[in-house]
Amino acid sequence: MTCVLRNLLAAALVLIAGGCGQAGAPVSVQDAWANATPQGATVAAVYLKITTQQADTLLSATTSVADHVEMHTNSEHDGMMQMRQLSNVPLEAGKQFTFAPGGAHFMLMDLHQPLTAGLHFPMTLEFQHAPAQTIQVQVVELGSR
Repeated sequence: MTCVLRNLLAAALVLIAGGCGQAGAPVSVQDAWANATPQGATVAAVYLKITTQQADTLLSATTSVADHVEMHTNSEHDGMMQMRQLSNVPLEAGKQFTFAPGGAHFMLMDLHQPLTAGLHFPMTLEFQHAPAQTIQVQVVELGSR
């Protein structure tokens, strides 16, 4: 009987320790949105705000509404705006990172269908340390934000 209790206690401690590791790096995502797209559009952008309690790195994103998702940023070079792909996005502990028009954003590539205002679609964010998180992206009228 003592062995059984000892094994149960050991198993409980493993579960508790495992749970503490995940609780140390929660991710908060707010205000995920994309503009509606016209018929025939093959790309769209997604914007959101993300905060992690511990430093982490956003590695990638996926969604069922497009073949693939890329992370991009816009910058000005010699008076011209340029967009470049990001291989990852470092996230500072407790500091919000904003994906917004004119800055960092997600590009949905090869859309399967137009994005229609009022709909929502899932997008999964992959992190270096935190567990993957699936969020809902709201589609809004073009130009409403």
